Amino acid sequence: MLKINFGAFFSRFYSSYTKTSPLNNKKIVLYGDEASPPVRFVLMTASVLDIKIDYHEIDIFIGKQKSEFYKNINPLQKVPALLVQNQVICDSHAICLYLCKLSGDEKLYPSEISIRARIDEMLFFNSGTLFPIDSTIFTDYFAGKWPVNEAKLDMLNFSLDYIESRLNKNSWLAGDEISLADMCLMSTITSVYQIVRRSEKHKKVNEWLKKCEMLPFYEINRRGLERLLKFVEMKKHPYI
Repeated sequence: MLKINFGAFFSRFYSSYTKTSPLNNKKIVLYGDEASPPVRFVLMTASVLDIKIDYHEIDIFIGKQKSEFYKNINPLQKVPALLVQNQVICDSHAICLYLCKLSGDEKLYPSEISIRARIDEMLFFNSGTLFPIDSTIFTDYFAGKWPVNEAKLDMLNFSLDYIESRLNKNSWLAGDEISLADMCLMSTITSVYQIVRRSEKHKKVNEWLKKCEMLPFYEINRRGLERLLKFVEMKKHPYI
């Protein structure tokens, strides 16, 4: 049975932050679509850090990311993009690290160098391995290429094997406390599980996801998954 010390969690994550923050004089604008795992990652990070964001939806299902307006913000035509005064940041991992450093709040990205290294490791893993698999599977799905290619499914399971091994050592991906790493990979995995059956062999991964689901910020992820599932169901491909 899963046990979480909610008193300690809320004390750590939602205590009042009294330091003078450089955020006070900055307007932060986020462009994105909640169906996108990277966008949800940014929104969840901002929520935990209690950062106010002016959110502008860029509907990727009708191609708004390819509009002239958005290309002027992000020439890569991808979401999310964060605008802070005259600076634009166009990668969710970079955005979340930026928000942590800008806020001065270390709850998701502690200053201890070994912990940061473990968090960075998982962020790079998501960027270079896990999310590209997710993206490729969804691209094929919406292009009518279904069921998923077995080689891609093997790559997904191999990645989940690695995450399982991490969770065999610690309660969370980078140690004994939740961090950016968990929020990042959770958003990716829960997305791909909308079209790929959840693996029963990855028991630690499934327990970890259940712990994430019990936390307040998960409502953002749930809302985005509902939007994603609406478009998944339009295609009506059978699940694996």
